[in-house]
Amino acid sequence: MKGYKLVKPFSLTEKEVADTPQTDAIPKVRITKALITLSDVLRYTGEIDAKDVILGSAGIGILSETGPNIFDLEKGKRTYIEPLKECENCYNCKKGESEKCSDLQIAGEDYDGFLSDFVSAAHEKLFVLPDSVSDKEALFIHHISLAIAVYDKLGIKKGDYVAVIGANNFGNIFAQLLIYYQAVPIVMTLDDEDYEAAKKSGIYYTLGANDNWQKEVSNITSGRMTDKVVYVADCNIPVAKAFSLASFGAAVAFTGAFNKTGPVSFMQAVKKQLDIHCINTDFGYTATSINLIANKAINFSNLKIAECSYAEVPNVFKKLAKELEETEKISETIVNLI
Repeated sequence: MKGYKLVKPFSLTEKEVADTPQTDAIPKVRITKALITLSDVLRYTGEIDAKDVILGSAGIGILSETGPNIFDLEKGKRTYIEPLKECENCYNCKKGESEKCSDLQIAGEDYDGFLSDFVSAAHEKLFVLPDSVSDKEALFIHHISLAIAVYDKLGIKKGDYVAVIGANNFGNIFAQLLIYYQAVPIVMTLDDEDYEAAKKSGIYYTLGANDNWQKEVSNITSGRMTDKVVYVADCNIPVAKAFSLASFGAAVAFTGAFNKTGPVSFMQAVKKQLDIHCINTDFGYTATSINLIANKAINFSNLKIAECSYAEVPNVFKKLAKELEETEKISETIVNLI
């Protein structure tokens, strides 16, 4: 088994990797496509602590080995591998409540990710993909699952106005999900490309760099402002904007991979008695996400996605690191391993 391992910041090397100790019950997947996300690039640059690990935040492949008594998995099936593992050591895991794990392990950070020819995974982490779900769509299952997690955590209902600050791929997907569930997203971005992508995706209330966001949101909501606000981490918009667009007692969620640190004033949050949530895991939503894709709830055609070959991966990481330094964002990239 071989893959691109991060041995230290800015040092990515293809290495032969010892396989996970095998038992008859652990299936193996031949990876066909993987996804490089902002989190991967932040690990590459050392801004997220991860080393001696294979990168790659998401992956799909062909099931090449199965174990006995696993009747729902067959060799040759196209499969998505859930990129989270329960730690098995925290208080909740030891109580048998692994769905409440307080230290979920993340692929490409806490254990080897998907920029590898083969991956071994527990059968409950493998999901057979229907023909109606394309490879490209499947690589964004984690994005959709996180969007559902945010939707559920905030208790969003039909007709709710939701301010979405940031229109990268995740922000776009989340806004489309809100429309599918008949909520009303108001998307804000400083990025012209993201603005155009959001408009093309059918997000009616999209505000750009030249708009007065507070005034527009007030007009849209008849002066109430929004009871739900979602701040997407890499939007390069001051955090205070999330608080200014919220109504009294509103719920504000922060999600995504943060690539900057700095002082944040909570004066408005305290004054408005806001309910603040930090959401960065999507445990338990994979099957629902696959069904949403199969039902065409999300239009992927306007998302900003690049592609490369497996051999190009080291140079792509160098390029993405430079892109992040210069523009404070990256192009999520699909890696074709076959």
